[in-house]
Amino acid sequence: MMKNILFYILLVMAMGFWGASWAASKVLIEYASADVVAFWRFFFALLASCAIVFFLKIPLRIDKSALKFLSFAAFLNCLYSIMYFIGLNYGSAGKSGVLVTTLIPIFAYLLTFGFYKLKKDSTRVMKKNEILGLFLGILAGICLLDLGSWQQLFGKSNVFFVLCALDWAILTLVCRNLRIHPVAINLYITFLSVLLFSPIFFFQPSMLDIFTFEFRFWWMMFIVAVLSTAVGTSIYYMGVARVGATQASSFNLLVPATALLSSFIILREIPSVLTLLGGSLAVFATYLINLYQPKHFSWKSKKLEE
Repeated sequence: MMKNILFYILLVMAMGFWGASWAASKVLIEYASADVVAFWRFFFALLASCAIVFFLKIPLRIDKSALKFLSFAAFLNCLYSIMYFIGLNYGSAGKSGVLVTTLIPIFAYLLTFGFYKLKKDSTRVMKKNEILGLFLGILAGICLLDLGSWQQLFGKSNVFFVLCALDWAILTLVCRNLRIHPVAINLYITFLSVLLFSPIFFFQPSMLDIFTFEFRFWWMMFIVAVLSTAVGTSIYYMGVARVGATQASSFNLLVPATALLSSFIILREIPSVLTLLGGSLAVFATYLINLYQPKHFSWKSKKLEE
């Protein structure tokens, strides 16, 4: 139980790093194109991941059966990254972060529920708290984005991020099938992502221009590559292995608050009243999906009995 609590705390920290990465990434694409930023993000994340593996003495053993899952996960990771940076060209960092992080646990839960129905447990039904949590997650996204219509929700800027959420939910479930150390998973996926992005050196003459950029660029790159991609994602994969894909994904609903806060600090994006309301709903939805237990409210029944 204590180990689970530790992972819950670490997952909250990881979500904080991810939230800050939205505003930082918005700054990065002001300096270079999406593919250039994506490559260097993975490159520096790989260096940081190697340091983490060395420091923690993580075993890197891998069997052939894991290669297909790692390769598919790396492909999904690259696809997510390119959609992520392209999408930030069209949408604001805070609101985009809210949409993605609200939809990820919803997609992950629905996919997991669907797999249970198809393969394992045909009697599996959604609990009332889970249904309410999913509904509040959707409502939170609508409020946080200050939307006036469904057409606006799936407009040009948000389509990329809806696909990002679905992509990451699938990636989460793929990683669940890997039986190697979760930090090693992050290292391998990042390494394969660097390889997949490497061909852009032949098509992008400005690949090395980043070394002429100012300190602001490098500070934002540190947040995105080291704190978010290396440290935060390593924690996330450890959480997937420890508490399960659905529960780990539910912590993504904590990212909106940090995404909005970092967007205000870095980009001066000011949240609306609906944004603050949606953030509160998102946190409560996380509780309902991930942490709710009937015994949490047992004090009420005891009080009534008295």
